[in-house]
Amino acid sequence: LAGLCPACLLAQGAETEAGGTQGRSRFEPPALADVAKMFPQLEVIGMLGAGGMGAVYQARQPRLDRLVALKILPAGGSVGSAERFNREARALARLSHPNIVTVHEFGQVEGLHFFIMEFVDGTNLRQLEKSSRLSPREALQIIPQICDALQYAHDEGVVHRDIKPENVLVDRKGRVKIADFGLAKIVDPDPE
Repeated sequence: LAGLCPACLLAQGAETEAGGTQGRSRFEPPALADVAKMFPQLEVIGMLGAGGMGAVYQARQPRLDRLVALKILPAGGSVGSAERFNREARALARLSHPNIVTVHEFGQVEGLHFFIMEFVDGTNLRQLEKSSRLSPREALQIIPQICDALQYAHDEGVVHRDIKPENVLVDRKGRVKIADFGLAKIVDPDPE
């Protein structure tokens, strides 16, 4: 597990479940109006999802006339969460691939870490699978895209380490985008 404690990983994964925070307060995502005040350069449209590790909002960049995803992580997080944020930013900044979500900007505002990322108009693989709308043929078209993106990341010295259906986004045209490089490990791509 490359130096990661299995119990720590399990605890982190369980954090998004009810009652799994063990004494820590659950992240309460900021209201849309508050997010709009923090990001005046964006038109905040709505929340796409939230969990124990943060929230994602759909927004529009009026100056570029494009939709984006705004990912916000909790304020005052542990040293580990700030480190995870910086690791994800560095990992995504190294990658430019059609099957990996592109980060446009990242930083901190009012104590909250944030990413402004490419908006993927679709759903994640878990939701697609649960809706029973995924045929075997469609699944076989998705797998090579995931493999191609992961191989590219590995070639660039980035190991995702958290591939799961929730981190694989599929747009309305069936194109795959891998997201959430928060547990990524950056390694020297030189095999020597």
